[in-house]
Amino acid sequence: MDENIQIEVRSQDRSGSRVRQKGIWKRFFHTCRVADLPYGFLAFYIVLTVLEGFILVRIPQVNANLFAGDVSPGSVAMFVGMELVSMVVTQSILFVNHVVRYRTNRNLRTVLWGKILKLKPSYFDRVTASTLISRITVDSDSLNAFVLDVVLEAGSQIYYLAITIAAMSAISIRAGLILMAFAPFSVLIAFITGRLSLKFENSAKFQLSNLTEYLSELISSLPLLKAFNMQAYESRRGKQVIDDYYRANRSLIGLDILNEMLGSLLGVLPETAIILMGIRMLRAGTLDAAGWYTFYLYAGTFIGFFNTLGSIWTRSKSVQGQLNKVSDVLYEEEETVRAYAEAIAADGDIQFDRVSFGYGKDPILRDVSLTIPGGKITALIGYSGSGKTTVARLVERIYEPGSGRILCRGQDISRGDVRAWREGIAYVMQDTPLLSGTVRENLLYGIRRKVSEEEIMEAVRLCGLEDFLAGSPEGLERQVGLFGSELSGGQRQKIAIAGAVLSGAGLLILDEPTASLDITSTSEIIHTILSLKGRRTVILITHDREAVRAADHVIVAEEDHSFHEGDGETVSLTSSFYRQLMQKGGARA
Repeated sequence: MDENIQIEVRSQDRSGSRVRQKGIWKRFFHTCRVADLPYGFLAFYIVLTVLEGFILVRIPQVNANLFAGDVSPGSVAMFVGMELVSMVVTQSILFVNHVVRYRTNRNLRTVLWGKILKLKPSYFDRVTASTLISRITVDSDSLNAFVLDVVLEAGSQIYYLAITIAAMSAISIRAGLILMAFAPFSVLIAFITGRLSLKFENSAKFQLSNLTEYLSELISSLPLLKAFNMQAYESRRGKQVIDDYYRANRSLIGLDILNEMLGSLLGVLPETAIILMGIRMLRAGTLDAAGWYTFYLYAGTFIGFFNTLGSIWTRSKSVQGQLNKVSDVLYEEEETVRAYAEAIAADGDIQFDRVSFGYGKDPILRDVSLTIPGGKITALIGYSGSGKTTVARLVERIYEPGSGRILCRGQDISRGDVRAWREGIAYVMQDTPLLSGTVRENLLYGIRRKVSEEEIMEAVRLCGLEDFLAGSPEGLERQVGLFGSELSGGQRQKIAIAGAVLSGAGLLILDEPTASLDITSTSEIIHTILSLKGRRTVILITHDREAVRAADHVIVAEEDHSFHEGDGETVSLTSSFYRQLMQKGGARA
């Protein structure tokens, strides 16, 4: 048994309950259940397959009558009719196959995309964007490949094999038994090549994934690459990655050639045996010419069935790796599957009660207790890697504490609906990427209420975007380009902050909002933040002295991961980092 099938994995189903999966069949049925297969078309496909099997048995008999000299109008009409029906059924099967294939792909990709949107943020710390794209665009083909090219194809071939054996036995049981002696060799070869195919296919897909990740990273960093004059180095590195992918595919080519050679050999030997048997039976008078010809046609079909079944086994091993990758995503735990008891709004004091958290083995926060006062501006400053952004991510519930609690108005926020909690928070990152579209679309992204033109223009004015929009004839309808590529860093940041203001969120988290801005723009943003005092709770991660002075409350993350908090005067007595920052020249951050 394949080792991948023996491995047991503990995962979750859509309801969030723990399940045990024991290999490919468990994964296959789970994926079928969530992907909403087009079962009506699948049933029609099976009916057509049964009809095709009946025709496959009848055609050799009709052909044998013609071969034996029966050229009566009835025999000719039967021959033409069977060929026409066979053609119609074959084309119908092809049509239904395509319908099932494309609908299955569509449904599974929709399910995968919806699932990815619900996964915990920690999942994206260990899985790259290019890998997830591959799951949706490439690996999603694995389900229809397994349904159509493995399960249904194997079922139809076994059905064809059974009715063919029955028809052969009616002509000569002895000859049929001799032919079946070749079957174990086909099964053995299929088993061996199937195992090799799984190994080589996985290697090729792994190298393709490496190539995709390498190219996606380098193409997006071409200006930096040129700035450091690294074209020659990256050319050699890229050639190595491409060569690795080529070598992996070269193994597959060798396996295909071996399969063809063995398949041809297994076809020649039984065919030779059939001819020798036919000559002997004809001489003995136990079989007439029409019977021998019918048996010969059945025998060729019989041999073809075993070769096809071997090919199906090989394909099943090839597609197994892809299906496993898709099911891994579907089994991942969602962050919103649990039924929350209540909705908690981010509109009061937020308290960390002995909170500890780490991204790996090393903790970032150790037994931290602090308070972020509601309706006030809290400046969060400190050394790089000391936990500032981690605090903000825990507040937004991008991550959950490893131990301890985070409270809002005395309520544990982990007991509230995560979606309702985040709706009350607007998070502006240090370098916020915009979505392709217009300035207006980016300002209103994620806002579910109706926003008036006056509100939009007020946010534009507060964030210093008036001159920028006035200088463009399109105004709010100006296109920002891919990720905001047609705008400067400062313009992107102002649009992001204006969108946060428009959201009406009770809590604003601004992560280094002035880092990309000039002195004038920084002053405008600080003025905007100050205008929110008393109306919103603001967490301001910053090292700008003016922004820190404007804050009502200061939290300092020290290099040893301890925290100091209070107003500026209080913190200056306990934190050397704060004193250095507020002095001319700043501090090491």
